[in-house]
Amino acid sequence: MKKMHLHKGLAFLLIGLMLITLTACGGSSNAPAPAASETPAASDAPAEAPASDEVFELKFAHVVRPTTPKGAAADEFKRLLEERSNGRITVTVFPDSQMGTDQEINEQILTGTLDINAPFFSTVTSFVSEFELFDLPYLFTSEEQIFNALHGEVGAKFNEYLQEKGLVGLGYWSGGFKQLTNNVRPVKSVEDLDGLKIRVSQSPLLVSQFRAINAGGISVPFSELYSALQTGTVDGQENPYSNIASRKFYEVQDYMTISDHGFMGYALIMSKAKYDAMPADLQALLQEVSNEVAAWQWEQTAAMDSEYLQEIIDAGMIVDEFGPAEKEAYRAATAVVYDEFAAKENGQELLDLVEQYTR
Repeated sequence: MKKMHLHKGLAFLLIGLMLITLTACGGSSNAPAPAASETPAASDAPAEAPASDEVFELKFAHVVRPTTPKGAAADEFKRLLEERSNGRITVTVFPDSQMGTDQEINEQILTGTLDINAPFFSTVTSFVSEFELFDLPYLFTSEEQIFNALHGEVGAKFNEYLQEKGLVGLGYWSGGFKQLTNNVRPVKSVEDLDGLKIRVSQSPLLVSQFRAINAGGISVPFSELYSALQTGTVDGQENPYSNIASRKFYEVQDYMTISDHGFMGYALIMSKAKYDAMPADLQALLQEVSNEVAAWQWEQTAAMDSEYLQEIIDAGMIVDEFGPAEKEAYRAATAVVYDEFAAKENGQELLDLVEQYTR
């Protein structure tokens, strides 16, 4: 078995790179992110006089374990905001699907019950369908490509889509590349997926992708996935190492294929109404902290992938890996979803925009 090597170029790319400051309402200022190799720390700069002494309570819900890079980033976001605001912002974090699925959390943000989430891109497609872009197989082949796109013109375009729906995009986090697991047989080629029932998240394009290779494409909420795998409701699933390990899917799955067929990204989103209600200095602080935590979170994801992979191997899963030929065959077998996306509103425009980062 060949172990995955981390993308070492990412750390060098992050050093000195300024994260794009997202356009938001309310007169926020532009705050660059630190190099990703630096853990965010409290600023030494003297605090400006507050615009008001009102305390803003933010409710941040997400669906993963606090021990994952995403879960740890939510806690770091809370720590830095509370520390740097001198108590003018408080953040309550609800991890591990305590407030429901990503879709349910997103809806509660739009209705004002919750304020912040970091949902998987595919779960945002119900109100910003353009996020289906990231469900295209092998759209990106390296973390460097994805980072550049999300912190460049592609990310800026998605921030516009989010604002149109009453949300502020504070940044983009990484979950890493997705891998395939199942409990039926080793998957060494796209043909081996034929007939398997593979769970996907609620993105229509993911359903289409797996149906194109006769692999089910069955939608199951993430919080119910372990049970669905255990009972045989589905044969397998796709997720990055962090979710496979932290959810212990290896307890109910025998086989994993290192396929890297898709990227799991998270959009750090906030209620625009709540954001607009905050004074300009706190909006600027929100962006400053969001930028720093995003850089830190990407580095944590890359650093921990090897640990998660080793945990999966140590648990006894049989691990195979797609080579270049297998990846190209998978891409060809699912080419129909590229046509499907290109035909959607803004679809071809986004594909053209991505091309400058992948060629």
